[in-house]
Amino acid sequence: MISTIGAVAEVAANSPILETFAIEDGFAVLSENGDIDFFNCEGKKVSTNKIDKNIVATDSHDGFLTIASSRGEINLISGNSEKEILSGVNCDRISLSGKLILISAEDGNLILTDISGGKKISTHLGHTTIIRISENHDEIAVATDDGKLTIFDNDLGILASSPPAIDDIEVITNISSFREGGFLVSRSSLGAVIDDRPVNRLEFWHAREGLLEVVEIPSRATSLLPNGDGCYVGCFDGELLWVEREKDPILLFNLGYSVTDLKIWEGDILASSWFYARRISPAGMEKWIFEHPAIISEILVLGENIIALVSGNEKPGTGSFISLINPNMESQNQEDYSVGDPQMSNLGDMAFSGMPSENEISMASERNTVNEIDSIIRDINQSLELSVTELSEGEDILEALASSASSINLPPVADAGDDITIVSNEDSKADVILDGSRSYDPDGEIVSWSWISETGRILGEAPIIKVRLIQGTHSFSLSVIDNKGAKSSSKMTVRVV
Repeated sequence: MISTIGAVAEVAANSPILETFAIEDGFAVLSENGDIDFFNCEGKKVSTNKIDKNIVATDSHDGFLTIASSRGEINLISGNSEKEILSGVNCDRISLSGKLILISAEDGNLILTDISGGKKISTHLGHTTIIRISENHDEIAVATDDGKLTIFDNDLGILASSPPAIDDIEVITNISSFREGGFLVSRSSLGAVIDDRPVNRLEFWHAREGLLEVVEIPSRATSLLPNGDGCYVGCFDGELLWVEREKDPILLFNLGYSVTDLKIWEGDILASSWFYARRISPAGMEKWIFEHPAIISEILVLGENIIALVSGNEKPGTGSFISLINPNMESQNQEDYSVGDPQMSNLGDMAFSGMPSENEISMASERNTVNEIDSIIRDINQSLELSVTELSEGEDILEALASSASSINLPPVADAGDDITIVSNEDSKADVILDGSRSYDPDGEIVSWSWISETGRILGEAPIIKVRLIQGTHSFSLSVIDNKGAKSSSKMTVRVV
């Protein structure tokens, strides 16, 4: 059983969303077509402005929006007012604070101006990947594509610099302002050098004191949320961590998929991952889960006990979605699957026993190519055996190598099948065949199959099983083990609409 909540309202955008930001009594959405739509907290559109520009970069802060056009214009927008700050700047990245606008230009220049457009300072830095202004507007942190971190004052004077390791390839994945004069920086490296340096790490920086601490984390950081003396870290492999200086990271929760955003709500953490948003306590307890119509890219905290879950745009022309939810809404317990056990034989209704019918198995087997693959492998093995037999007795090294190679166990190849979208029946449910029969072992045979739900429940232990699903998006994992104990797994999703 899982605790779920529903949406207060949903908003569909016909054009990909470039920027979403909170305003007084609601939120605003800038779309790729140049429309700025203003909504109240109930999801009702209040007004629309049109930006007649080809937009190349955007950022928002405290109800202000700054955009850069392909014509080199930098504009600041608040409500219905619009003001041009700079012109003639071919911008590729913008960062906005309450007082300053930081612009990364295509020619490698870094340009700093205030929101009135009166102040203008520039320096050459190279191609930037992340630019951040501290909350007190006194420090600026910039990452370049070579993995270098540079911290400036608000006159673009260099306060600190951290180049990447010369014997490795590094990338800075996140920068976040942290307390007075500090930044949190997450790095990942290729790990080409075998030593004690952590491949994925979180760095605590102070603008004037330099690097304070380095903490190793289990996978690449995708989202940072500073809070008090530490930071919540969302990782690529789904880990939600609590990290403080001079302490080991604490794993609070594993969301299973890359964490896209984190926000604080009444002391708890709101975390988005894939199609799901969760409310998690600081002790790691999940209070509820919400399923969004599309992959969530941002969590926006509004007024009146409402948050907005914003989707990105995976394919041109598909549009984007925003779900409005009340995080304090009373949750409901709901079973996410109704699944028959394929190992049970005494089930009254065989149509929904969890075992596919003969016709369903026949249809699934039409795409099975395991026999063909096995035949190719046997031909290769026979050719290798013939080649080794034809070697002269003096070639002991080659014989030894052939003998060693034959003793190596290649792992099995798990194949859970392609992602599926299926239409539900009159009861808003659908019966779906999960077919892992394309899985194979290149040098032996598979002896164990295990289908697992996204909640960790084992659904069946056969290559092909049947599940009955409610409307929504469901993820499944197939794990297989070969006759020598090697294991592999594969994932697939089913969307019931």
